[in-house]
Amino acid sequence: MLHQISWLNYLSAVIIVATAYYAYVIFTFYRSELQAMICRLTGRQPVSSRFPAADLQLPDFSVAGAIKPDDVDFVSQEDLSFGPSEDAEVSENPNTLSFTEAGGPDIHLISDFSEMISEVKTLIRVINESSESKENFEMLFRLVVQKYYALAGTTYEEQVNDFLLTEGSSQFPFSLTINELESYWNNEPVNN
Repeated sequence: MLHQISWLNYLSAVIIVATAYYAYVIFTFYRSELQAMICRLTGRQPVSSRFPAADLQLPDFSVAGAIKPDDVDFVSQEDLSFGPSEDAEVSENPNTLSFTEAGGPDIHLISDFSEMISEVKTLIRVINESSESKENFEMLFRLVVQKYYALAGTTYEEQVNDFLLTEGSSQFPFSLTINELESYWNNEPVNN
């Protein structure tokens, strides 16, 4: 049977099968590159589809336009201002917080506060699930306070204490008072 197929028929069949295979691969996986090449050859603008079938298609033409460096004004370093000036008056608006007032909240402590609240939530869950003693809670809470010592004496300390009393005291197997929490912040021994 193999003697009936000539080499010419065999080579033409291999070429047809290979051409079909590579055409399928090109049209399936390289469609956007093929369209871009055809657009470049014909001189037309490439069309970006609204819902592309494959990866993100970026147009080959300039979106922002040409750069025009003419009429550029240079400003001295002293004229640049990226925040309120040091001589600025405090706003009359009562809703505006002034972070420079004594005792006012410090904006740099917000991330520490959110991290501490997250750890306190975890502490509440652990104490509740394992029914730990008050002494273990005290030890763990003091470790958290030592980690976020910058929050001590600020309004965030009061918020953490309020959070513990409202969220945690109902879940703890022991009672907790505000005086005990304040002593934990100050590293004072608890008077029972």
